[in-house]
This record gives sequence, C-alpha cells and structure tokens, in this order.
Amino acid sequence: MYIFKQPGVGGEVKWHQDATFLHTDPISVTTFWFALEDAHRQNSCLWVEPGGHRGLLRELFVCNGDRVSMQRLDTTPWPDATRARALPVRAGSLVCFHGLLPHYSAPNRSNQSRHAYSLHVTDARTR
Repeated sequence: MYIFKQPGVGGEVKWHQDATFLHTDPISVTTFWFALEDAHRQNSCLWVEPGGHRGLLRELFVCNGDRVSMQRLDTTPWPDATRARALPVRAGSLVCFHGLLPHYSAPNRSNQSRHAYSLHVTDARTR
C-alpha cells in the first residue's frame, strides 16, 4: 500500500489495528512500514501504543455484500496522549509491527509531504 500524506492536506488515520482489516485465524498479520521520506511529528509520523500488541483485537472490519461495518470486539479504549508514543523515523527506515499493535497518524498540516510504503504479510497456514 502506498501512503502519501500531502503537505497541508494529508488526512488523519484514526487509531486502529491492522488485524482489524487483514484478519486471519489465528492472527498473523505483520506490517512492514517503509519511510520513503522523513516522518516526524510535524508531517504526521506514526504513533503507537507501546505494548499494545499484547492486547486483544478491538474491532473487526465486516463485509456483507455491499454493506461494510466495524464490529466492536473489545472495549479497551484507544490510547490517549499519556499512553501514545510518536515514532519519528528518517527516510529509508523500516518500522515492523504486529497486527494487533494500535497505531495512528495525525493530519499532515506541515508544508512537507510524508510518503511511505506499507507491506502486510500473513502466514499462509492460517485461515
């Protein structure tokens, strides 16, 4: 997935877990997030919940024909400012994380773009 947060208009990506959208049983998705440009607080770097990958899957993306919805599975709240940690990285860096790790990125209100490439991998032995 190519992610481009354009200067001044790159939108917010709310707190989520990648296993919500790439669900396997058992959960196996691993994300490889490649910074194509420097990612810092000003241009909307990733934010994570340290240790959050040890928790439960909080939501499940459900597709029923043309209808899509989010099914709440766990009531654990998403991190607030006291529990979230920014992950600023330089261009060329790789951020690798488990599909249960809650993460977020704010809108890009800076004058610098923030491009990244994300690869999601699952274990072929899962359902």
